[in-house]
Amino acid sequence: MRKLSSILILLLLTSAGSKAQTLSSFSNEIFKEANSEVYDPGEITLSDFSYRSAYTNQQSTFLELPRTKPFVAFTASAIIPGSGQAANGKWVRAGIYFAVEAVGIIYHLDRNATARRQEKAYEEFTHQNWSVLAYAEWLVNYSMQNNLNNGWQDLQSHIAGKNPDFTNTTNDWSKVNINLLHQVEQETPFVFENRYGSEFSHLLPDYGSQQYYELISKYYQYQPGWRDWYGQVTTANNQTPDMYRYMWNGRDEPFTLFYQGRDRAQKFNDNYRAAGNILKLLVVNHVVSAFDALFTVQLKNSRIETNTNLMKMEQFSVTWHF
Repeated sequence: MRKLSSILILLLLTSAGSKAQTLSSFSNEIFKEANSEVYDPGEITLSDFSYRSAYTNQQSTFLELPRTKPFVAFTASAIIPGSGQAANGKWVRAGIYFAVEAVGIIYHLDRNATARRQEKAYEEFTHQNWSVLAYAEWLVNYSMQNNLNNGWQDLQSHIAGKNPDFTNTTNDWSKVNINLLHQVEQETPFVFENRYGSEFSHLLPDYGSQQYYELISKYYQYQPGWRDWYGQVTTANNQTPDMYRYMWNGRDEPFTLFYQGRDRAQKFNDNYRAAGNILKLLVVNHVVSAFDALFTVQLKNSRIETNTNLMKMEQFSVTWHF
């Protein structure tokens, strides 16, 4: 009996040891000893939650500068209107500025070319219809008929026996001493029907100058140099003082070439003015486009900064509640 008890006790001890070993092995696989080491991610700041724009993550290139740099966009549109807007995707505004520039340049070139053609035609018109010799001959007759003391005798001797060449009046400039003509002009008064006026307002400019072509079809003083006046007054058979007076009363006179020259000059001058005015519009287009591009980029940058700040606040709030 005692043996049996000893055997039972031995079996129980063996079984307990086996179970203890099995439990120890199981605990080694499942239950781990608590690790006292804590993971430290480091200090977290707001910059970890900051919004990073795609522009800041890319290397700036020449084409990207007008998108992020306001003054680069300003300069681009100042040089080529609409380019700063196009770089920022504002296609409608870019198209408007560019269209104004293109149309303006075309219009300017067209008006300028038209004016040059008209000016050239006007000059050719004067070369066949206005003569310095015809004007000098009239000035002598005008001085004689009104008994003026202006030294006209010397001018008369100088041009005696010479006739205007209305096929090409540029040849007449070699027949007249311009200095002698000026001396008579500056001492010659305007003679009206009943009185004397002031001296002539101008001296005939040198041939070919802009002033020359302007004055001969602008002032009545030079109307006698035109071919129709020369034929109907200066070389008329019956010369009378009235023929050299009433013409200066300020009324339009019945000699068409002077007014034709005036109208021709008016046309090309109007076209030159139109070409100049469109240049002013083009300057305005450059300025407006430049400032528009500047403000466009500034506004875009401001919005990006605002969105960045909002995202910082939102991410901070999430982190805080977590």
